[in-house]
Amino acid sequence: MPARKLSVEDVKHRAEEVRDLARADVMRAARSDAGRIVTVAVVGVLVVASVAYYLGTRKCGRGDAAE
Repeated sequence: MPARKLSVEDVKHRAEEVRDLARADVMRAARSDAGRIVTVAVVGVLVVASVAYYLGTRKCGRGDAAE
């Protein structure tokens, strides 16, 4: 059985498939990274707000607020 010769169209079709797979992987990675960045930012804001609240309640609890 003779080997099948590749045509330019076969190579072009395969290149388009690989390009589409690469684009899909990049988009999936971008969504994943964006979600991770948003999560870290939200947690960071919550930590800063919690520390500010804690320090504010400590200061007011000692009677320093009247000064």
